[in-house]
Amino acid sequence: MTGNSRIHSSGDQQDRLRPPPALIRKFLALDPRRVEFRVRGFDLADKSHEQRLESIGKAFLRGYNLTLVARSFSEFEQAIDQETDLLRGFFIEGGAMGSALVDSLPFRKAMLPRYIARFADQYPILVHAGVGLTISKLRWRELGIMAELDSFYRWLAYDGLGYHNMYFEPDRTLTGPKRVLEGYASRAYDQGAGRGIWFVSGADVGKAAATIAAMAEDRRADLWAGVGLALCYAGPSDAAAFLDARRLAGPHAADMATGVAIACTARVKDQSLLPETREAVTALWSTTPEALAEKVEAMRQSAAASIAADTPAYGIWRDRIAEDFAASQSD
Repeated sequence: MTGNSRIHSSGDQQDRLRPPPALIRKFLALDPRRVEFRVRGFDLADKSHEQRLESIGKAFLRGYNLTLVARSFSEFEQAIDQETDLLRGFFIEGGAMGSALVDSLPFRKAMLPRYIARFADQYPILVHAGVGLTISKLRWRELGIMAELDSFYRWLAYDGLGYHNMYFEPDRTLTGPKRVLEGYASRAYDQGAGRGIWFVSGADVGKAAATIAAMAEDRRADLWAGVGLALCYAGPSDAAAFLDARRLAGPHAADMATGVAIACTARVKDQSLLPETREAVTALWSTTPEALAEKVEAMRQSAAASIAADTPAYGIWRDRIAEDFAASQSD
């Protein structure tokens, strides 16, 4: 037992789930092999990288597929406790996607609001990003899904959309124009696309940098932010990789470091910080992960109280983290 999914469960109606009919479950279930690199055609930088990224994808699909068969949220909590520190958040992310998807079926008690209530407090980044992968499949449900989300974190759904498109349609996403989204949603989309680039590049910092360099200049800051988040939360990467990313990001180093800071805060929050991540975060930010997470959370609370016409509180938060990193580098 990991002790990291300690969310109270009960036998009441809020805990109970009704799986879709067997025929629908069979149609919606996703084969774990679809995230294997040989199937996806991703770049292979290192065999251990391939195995790690595949394990992440399979954990995501375990969470997703459980939404099709689980009869209670208690089953989710039991399954989460069987996941490793590395994989637990990705399992949660997959469950968020599945919850939003099964809610598209008729004559059902909504699952997503209860999933959010159950898991978003401890896993806000993963839950909201996971929902975005459903929007990629069900654009007609976008407004309804967005209405269920936390007003601060809701932009992560567009991050999830960008990640999905880069992961499952990399050639089209890399060579095509920026997805048509308005306002900050377009930036959040590219932050997710940056996360996808980390997987498509086989967790190779140099390949990720080359991919971003070939894309439009006005997209690179957000793409680097996404790479930074994946670099830290998914890995595999050590202090040398973090510092290489800072160097290769050049003028977008603060954006990359912002992604690292948000991922670090998520790992500290869900008690899943890995030893190599601790050393890497300290090397990049010159502070402990716990101190960084405390500062980032204080910035989030401050940003949440902000009122701005053009940038949502979520965007203000990210901008302030980037500004803090840039200031620390000039000291």
